[in-house]
Amino acid sequence: MSNDVSFKRADYIEVLDRWATVRDVCAGQHRVVSRLPYINAHDKSPENTDRNKAYRERAVFKNATGHTRNGLLGLAFHKDPTLSVPKKLEYLQDNANGSGVSIYQHSQGTLEKVLEAGRHGLYVDYHQDNGAGGHSVILSYCAEDIINWRTGMVNGHNVLTLVVLREMPEIQDGFGFKVVEQFRELALEPEGFVCRVWRRSGPRGGGPLEVTDTFTPEGITGRLKEIPFTFVGAQNNDPTIDESPLYDIAMINLGHYRNSADYEDSVFWCGQAQPWISGLDEQWRDHMEKNGVYVGSRAPMLLPAGGAFGYAQPSPNTLVKEAMADKNQMMIELGARMVVASLAAKTATESRGDQSASTSVLAGCVANVSEAYTRAIMWCGQYMGISDKVAYQVNQEFVELTADPQMITALVGLWQNGGFAKADLRAYLRKLGLIAPERTDLQIDGELQEQADGLGLDDEVTPNGGKPSNP
Repeated sequence: MSNDVSFKRADYIEVLDRWATVRDVCAGQHRVVSRLPYINAHDKSPENTDRNKAYRERAVFKNATGHTRNGLLGLAFHKDPTLSVPKKLEYLQDNANGSGVSIYQHSQGTLEKVLEAGRHGLYVDYHQDNGAGGHSVILSYCAEDIINWRTGMVNGHNVLTLVVLREMPEIQDGFGFKVVEQFRELALEPEGFVCRVWRRSGPRGGGPLEVTDTFTPEGITGRLKEIPFTFVGAQNNDPTIDESPLYDIAMINLGHYRNSADYEDSVFWCGQAQPWISGLDEQWRDHMEKNGVYVGSRAPMLLPAGGAFGYAQPSPNTLVKEAMADKNQMMIELGARMVVASLAAKTATESRGDQSASTSVLAGCVANVSEAYTRAIMWCGQYMGISDKVAYQVNQEFVELTADPQMITALVGLWQNGGFAKADLRAYLRKLGLIAPERTDLQIDGELQEQADGLGLDDEVTPNGGKPSNP
């Protein structure tokens, strides 16, 4: 039996390298340069060290993976998400985590991490505010910081009974700071949810891990009967680890980078033409060694009878170029098509099918993010005694809809003639961006009623006091 709170699950340890690979590739060249092979690794001479340094500096990294991730984020957030909460929870719109980060930015960061690793976590914490009412916050944890978890049956439902989170808070140290590792245990006990913070008690961060703080957050309705933590995955939001949506592109991207390093190295060593002279005897050889050899249109060269001069030009290294072109096309087919245009001519139907295929993974990730945040907001409401229905929805209309005035006129005419309901017309106008997504039909009908009542400027029983306005 292990009593070490820092215990890491085997399936967690297994995927750490894959997560690191994707995150490094998305970060850029400075993070992946160490992944290039070391030429003649047995040679420890300064000359070989300098050659490998130059080999790495000449390589060109094309960050198709990072651009694909940014393109997917742009598709999801080109329209603002919709937040439907009661008035007491509206503060989440501008400050979701207690540090001034809006829920829109918060969810964008979560989707970014899900695209990279296929896994993320949201934890809802509650602050009493010294008896002033209390408020809830949503905290975010990347996949690497969720080191352990356990599920169990409670009242016939399979729920989380344990989650261990690794944290690295900054502790003030004069004008500087130091980072201290700690572990946050989220446990479900018969009395309800409990949170414990573990730190090493010895000097200089050593010694055994001990509980330094214990929290039993009690909202207006008391302690929660479940752990207010939810996973966010690429396929679903259960505790199982999903595959990274960008892993395949990242591996091809690394292969493309290695091909680029080999190609640039060959261009450097063999790219320049090599002059040669033949047919020289010893006398001519000595003459040229003494006086030098000059090449160019203004430097005629004297040669003996039967002598010849020319340039040796190496053949292009087409093999490496073909390998780079193949990998580039593979990246385009796997998702980079949103930022790198395909050279092949395609019909409109084929292009639309490609876009649908590339965004299907994004649609699943967006749906999981929306579901996770809706659940987190629900826990925020439970802490604060709010039972009203809440919802958070990230945009899933990745293809921009457009409509000209003639189409809008036709739609309104169709509604007036009983072709479809008014609610359907307004729903379509919301997709077109002509009606704000957060505006409900009830709000719109109320404003239209106020407009119909007029501005109230002419409220006399007898208009204009019985006198003409311009006598």
